[in-house]
Amino acid sequence: MSVGADWRRAAKWTSAGSFVLLLVAIASFGPAMDQIEPLQDPEKENVAEVEAGESLSVDLIEGRYYVALRIIVEGEDTESLVRLIDSEGEEMEESLSSNWFGDRPIDGEGPLYRPVKIYFLYDSGSYVLHNDGDDTLWLVDESSMQLKMLTIPTVLLLFSTCCFGLISGVMAIILAILSLRFQRITEEKVTGIVVSDDIMSTDELYRTYHKLNDEEKIGAVADPFVNKNLEKEILEPEVKNEINPTSESEWKEWDEG
Repeated sequence: MSVGADWRRAAKWTSAGSFVLLLVAIASFGPAMDQIEPLQDPEKENVAEVEAGESLSVDLIEGRYYVALRIIVEGEDTESLVRLIDSEGEEMEESLSSNWFGDRPIDGEGPLYRPVKIYFLYDSGSYVLHNDGDDTLWLVDESSMQLKMLTIPTVLLLFSTCCFGLISGVMAIILAILSLRFQRITEEKVTGIVVSDDIMSTDELYRTYHKLNDEEKIGAVADPFVNKNLEKEILEPEVKNEINPTSESEWKEWDEG
């Protein structure tokens, strides 16, 4: 069996596996989202909840992302209304733009929460969160929430099948390209001999064998069919009458007695 056929079979099996994995991912999407939504609710999962105009001391852990969220209020500058002060009295700078995390709808009818500031802490310790706005502010441990999500079986199934399904799909495309490449190479070969423009024609072979130049004309080609009459003449030579004819005088003497 050719190499191209092997690559083509591998491409078919890989694409089929990718299709099955993506189907499983689609089927597990709904149940996984139902279990993720409670973890994304800042009113249930938070390390600090600060009312409008108040401040709160909270112990935070290094190496984690903390996201400050509030309910979206159109036309209000929410970013300048949040301050996180460390133990030395210095205000912490935002580590990432809030655009990295999108708005969080808890359900279709509930409020929409928007990240206003994101902090990455390099030191553990006690921090003071100030809410200078007119509504409630929640501080969420984003890293801890991500770890909790990965412990949910349906969420883990969703992520793994989606990831491996996409990887298998890319591999199937690569294998299909390789199979087409080997098939094209195989079609250029005839029983192991590579087709080339350098093959001599019959006329060129004849001239080379008889050492003729290109300007010299080739004589007439012999008739491939045997002449039956000529063959008969050659095989059966003419038989001459070897009997001596009787002279006329002898016949007359015999007749007259």
